[in-house]
Amino acid sequence: MRKALTLALPVLLVLSACGGDTGDAELKTAGDAAILESVRVEGGSDEEAPEVTFESPLDVTGPAAATITAGDGEPIADGDRVSFHLVGLNAEDGSVLGDTYSAEPQTLDLIEKLQEDDPELYEVLVGTTIGSQIAYTNVIEGQEPQQLIVMQVLSAEAAPPVPEVLSPEAVEELDADGQLPTFTFDDDDAPVIEIPDNEPSDDLVIKVLEAGDGEVITEEDTIAANYAGWRWEDGEQFDSSYPGGEPIEFPLSGVIEGWTKGLAGQTVGSKVLLVIPAPMGYGDPAPEGRPSGTLAFYVEIVEKVTAE
Repeated sequence: MRKALTLALPVLLVLSACGGDTGDAELKTAGDAAILESVRVEGGSDEEAPEVTFESPLDVTGPAAATITAGDGEPIADGDRVSFHLVGLNAEDGSVLGDTYSAEPQTLDLIEKLQEDDPELYEVLVGTTIGSQIAYTNVIEGQEPQQLIVMQVLSAEAAPPVPEVLSPEAVEELDADGQLPTFTFDDDDAPVIEIPDNEPSDDLVIKVLEAGDGEVITEEDTIAANYAGWRWEDGEQFDSSYPGGEPIEFPLSGVIEGWTKGLAGQTVGSKVLLVIPAPMGYGDPAPEGRPSGTLAFYVEIVEKVTAE
């Protein structure tokens, strides 16, 4: 349920001549963009990663982003869903760590949440043209080596409506119509899900299966919980705390949005069903190693550990 690491790119700047023929298109930068001045991108296609070179090692001391080559497409607008491929490189020696060009493109919505979470990344993308190659990096705690990511913007279109929290009345109606998952429990008291055949809600579903009598938790709290998660699409379980036999601790500020909004305001001891639409989860398609699409979770809030 932990969310993918995000990038914070402060201070919009202006960069000159960062590689390639860009015509009259604006080259946008953010953060400590001087470290990206040696980055060059050559070749590549929609199906093949480009060759990326730079003077190594990059002195990655903070967030940085830059348009390396400007595309010849239309400018990207606020509210667009951007489709892109990326290649990741070792910032210390320039070796390729992996890319997404053999898989489905990633997507990113240029909406208020991105503007709040990664305001400078939002600023760099808005106004950049389709076809552009964008380099960015940041210091990620615990990550070795630090990485340089080069992102090729493939397309942009209006993003779908932002999911909201479904009203309790609407949740009750779905439940009465048999359109929500139900649970049984195996011999180890682990939940087993049954997902109905209907399409899931486009909004966040929160159903309290059993209300606890403990403290109310907030978005700033760290909690311990037993949980299990499944993909709505095929019922495949992708995560569970139950095999370990112990609840897992995590800050509600450090998980996917569906968990943060779905569990804040609940009480310790509660057992909750969450049906989380993709934009509040890991997206669709999701980053490698993360579950795509709508997700269903069974969560038992065991303890409020600390308030951050």
